[in-house]
Amino acid sequence: LVSRHIATPLGSALRQAHSSHEAMAWGALGAPAPLGMPLLLAAGDGWMLPQTLGSAVAVGGGSCSSVFELAAAALRHAPLVILVVLHLYAVGVGGAEAPDSSADETCSKGLGFNESVVPKDRGFQDLMACDEHHKRTCCERNDTAKVRQAWSNFAVVSSPRCAKLAQLAFCSVCDADVGVGINSFANTILLCPSFCLRWFEACIDDFFAPAALGLQACGPSALVCSPLREITQSAGEFCTRIGAPVGAFGLATSEKEPDACFDGVPSARSRGPGPKAHWVRPNKPSYGDEWWRPYVPRSYAAQAYMKEIQDYAPSVIVACVAVFFGWHLWNSSRD
Repeated sequence: LVSRHIATPLGSALRQAHSSHEAMAWGALGAPAPLGMPLLLAAGDGWMLPQTLGSAVAVGGGSCSSVFELAAAALRHAPLVILVVLHLYAVGVGGAEAPDSSADETCSKGLGFNESVVPKDRGFQDLMACDEHHKRTCCERNDTAKVRQAWSNFAVVSSPRCAKLAQLAFCSVCDADVGVGINSFANTILLCPSFCLRWFEACIDDFFAPAALGLQACGPSALVCSPLREITQSAGEFCTRIGAPVGAFGLATSEKEPDACFDGVPSARSRGPGPKAHWVRPNKPSYGDEWWRPYVPRSYAAQAYMKEIQDYAPSVIVACVAVFFGWHLWNSSRD
């Protein structure tokens, strides 16, 4: 009973103290601000915190006050920061959409191109070779057909490394910088000395034959073939004597390397793709109109085999008739 009498006055005192502290705190904070109240209010030429929030900051102490002052300063400059970000974004978009500085570089007439066009992106179109240049090139389908024809002997009889370097050299005509005349002069494709030396060293043990315009890889129609090391020991002589698909190969001076000569690296890698060319539907492969085509599988091997039979069939028929008449005459002479 005594403890109950002692606890009752003590509990009431604690409740009164707690109530007085709550009243003091709410008095210091003031009335609750609405949730929609802005953090900054216009005041003359600047911005200021709401009065209730400012009083709360003053009660909170120095550290809390400094934090709110920093937040207020940041929010005060937020419009300026947003304007700067928007300006930088607009400048970036304008730079991305700026016209290409190479738009005035037209393709060279000396290499057989249409001089009224610029190098274009012809990826996934009907070009037949030189995939590394498709994103920025002056070549069209007939130009890549010439490249394939010039490279055919290298692809058949040369070593893999020699054939690969020859492919890069022949495809140089489809490089955009060569096509517009940066890495060419008139109808001459200027090869860098370092690239020419790599090509020569890759083909040093391969066989070559003399041609009307210089040298060519030793193909089936060649009569006399010799190793390249026995023909010449000069990389420059080798490169300039190889017949180019269009025009001729020339050797640039070392001072022009690599900015004014072809070094084997496509210009599309350093300058990016050109404007997209008008898409042209690739032609479907033609299998010919021979009577036997519908009855033979469409595979390349089957079609090629039947084509060879067709080519040799007249000779085989004539030979069979000759053998038959020979056998008939021989039997007649015995009778």
